[in-house]
Amino acid sequence: MSSYSEQRQQSSTKIITVIKCMTCDYTVEREMKDGDFVLKVEGKCPKDNGTLYIAGIYAETTQPQSQKK
Repeated sequence: MSSYSEQRQQSSTKIITVIKCMTCDYTVEREMKDGDFVLKVEGKCPKDNGTLYIAGIYAETTQPQSQKK
């Protein structure tokens, strides 16, 4: 059985940015870039040319697949 610190070292964390359109239901997620912050305007929507903004930023931790012996 591995300890908590060993599991934490093996896990991988990604920071995800959620971008939404102000006028329609368009949403996209991507890896965070330097300078990202919530409510930052990010351009125009490809669906309706509305304004895109950063709606949220969160961390996603993935555990590596455990190998069966």
